[in-house]
Amino acid sequence: MRAVDEHEIIQRVLNGDVKAFEEIVLIYQDMVYTLSYRVLKNHEEAEEIAQDVFIKIYQSLNKFNQKSKLSTWIYRITYNTSINRYKSQKRQPVTIEIDYTSDHQTEITPNALHEMSFVEKQKIINESILKLPETEKIIITLYYYEELQIIEIAEIVGISTQNVKVKLYRSRQKLYADLKDKV
Repeated sequence: MRAVDEHEIIQRVLNGDVKAFEEIVLIYQDMVYTLSYRVLKNHEEAEEIAQDVFIKIYQSLNKFNQKSKLSTWIYRITYNTSINRYKSQKRQPVTIEIDYTSDHQTEITPNALHEMSFVEKQKIINESILKLPETEKIIITLYYYEELQIIEIAEIVGISTQNVKVKLYRSRQKLYADLKDKV
């Protein structure tokens, strides 16, 4: 969203235009859900957090100083809300549905990894990302999936740009080690 459009939409929301807020929700709903899912690893909780985030945004939009981009502000709210939920709950083992293939099926296809579909590879990559520590998982998501710049990620996560670069480098190393034989 361009800065001019962003300020115009914010002003319309502040003037009571509910349709303008709907535009904000449509633009950022996927990003909010993805980020909260990366932290919580649970679809239902991520959907609940997304709803909470948009309520917070609507209630506090008048406090947004418009010096930073709206997306950065929304990322920050999502990140903080997700981390707070993660810390407040006692973590129970998460069960993930897995499509089982027998050893026999794998032996029939000698180059099974080469024949994997893009979706299957993406699933394996996402599972590896979910194994990373929380901050690294968020940084990878923001950098590669949301294509944010290092400075924006630093502002969202609340660490220095140098620290973001270090965590990004280490995360890549961990992912490479985990994925080199899988994909």
